[in-house]
Amino acid sequence: MKEIQNRLNKLLRKFGSRTIGVLGDYMLDELVSGEATRISPEAPVPIVLMDAYPSSKLSPGGAGNVAVNIRALGGRPIPFGAIGMDLSGSQLRKELRKRGIPCDNLAGERQRLTPRKVRIAARERQLLRLDFEKPAPISSKTVALLARSFARWAPKLNGLVISDYSKGSVQNDLSNQVTAIARQRRIPVFVAPKPEQPEICRHSTAVVANLPDAEMMAGRTMRNRVSLEAAGRQLLALLDCSYLLIAGARTGMMLFEKGGAIHEVPGGREPARDLAGATDAVLAALALAFCSGADIKEAAELASLAAGHAALKFSASEADRPLFLKAITGKPEEV
Repeated sequence: MKEIQNRLNKLLRKFGSRTIGVLGDYMLDELVSGEATRISPEAPVPIVLMDAYPSSKLSPGGAGNVAVNIRALGGRPIPFGAIGMDLSGSQLRKELRKRGIPCDNLAGERQRLTPRKVRIAARERQLLRLDFEKPAPISSKTVALLARSFARWAPKLNGLVISDYSKGSVQNDLSNQVTAIARQRRIPVFVAPKPEQPEICRHSTAVVANLPDAEMMAGRTMRNRVSLEAAGRQLLALLDCSYLLIAGARTGMMLFEKGGAIHEVPGGREPARDLAGATDAVLAALALAFCSGADIKEAAELASLAAGHAALKFSASEADRPLFLKAITGKPEEV
């Protein structure tokens, strides 16, 4: 037991020296909270009572939440993606910088609308979500710009995360160029795909998918252990990756290895308050741990722990490093 503890401590110490590129769709999340005490007489919907000047909580969403989780766990994220030259884009840059995350490699496009998701909640229960977005493929000029930026950064990267939210930043051409550079430099690649673009997973180190997306990509349901294992093996071969981690299985997560091994990864012991952003936390912790020397099973277990802590908070939130450290080492300070 002590030997395992010492190994985990060494892994955690390495988090601070890991630099992880994060290519994907960057969005702005906004949380507006009020009180809902009655139903509207005009329609069967709650009336949310706000202050005269309600404050909202802004935070990076999508790939931005992956970057925030990497930073929260001690790593150094380098964002790559495209956002609009609009108010939401400016606010997103500000929120990233507040968290110590550089924005130099986020390309601005004049005609682009930075995706913004507004969640309206009462007593930590989401009542409504408003999505302000107009997904569109990034321009060929932006593809070339991001590919050059990634090529410059590649010698300094320990890993690459690709976080696709189907907003247009993760184009096949860009993904192919970036992953080719990563393979050439033996940089591990971790992908969270959308079912519409499974091809971005080709030759990646690990793919992380939630259960509904995994079912869509496999074209079959995964409602029990037998169907989950069969479909997981099929999907692993289809995506042509070394490892597949399916999040959202009843027992937590299921890890599939190209060699045939299957591992059950337990979920958190406490009931989740909000699963929004949990996959982002999995992706961030998996990449950090693997790039710090963990084997894939250790990395998946640490990722499950990080996601469990993120899910204990309301709304999409980063993993809590002190709680994460305490769960592993027994104390909330640095090891």
